[in-house]
Amino acid sequence: MNCEWRGRTLYITWLPVASMGRLAACAPHTAQEQEVLAALLAGARVCMGREALEYRRYRRSAPMGIYQKCAGLERRLREMGICVTRTGYR
Repeated sequence: MNCEWRGRTLYITWLPVASMGRLAACAPHTAQEQEVLAALLAGARVCMGREALEYRRYRRSAPMGIYQKCAGLERRLREMGICVTRTGYR
C-alpha cells in the first residue's frame, strides 16, 4: 500500500487486495493502513483514484464471485469515507 499527504488530504496511490480487506475490516496491519484509519478517525479527507485498486486489474480474468467480493470491499471503503474517483492525482 502506498499513500502520501498533499496538504490536508491523504491520497492512496496503490491499494493491494490484502490491504483493502484489512482496511474494510478496520484491522490495520501496516503503518500505512494505520495512517489511513487514523486520518479517517481524525476527520481528514482520504482519496484514491480507481487505478489505485489492485483488484480492478483482474476484471477480465478473476472469477465473478471473488471480483464481486472485492467490489463489496470497495463499497465498504466508500462507506467509511474514502473518496474513490475516476481519475488519479498526479
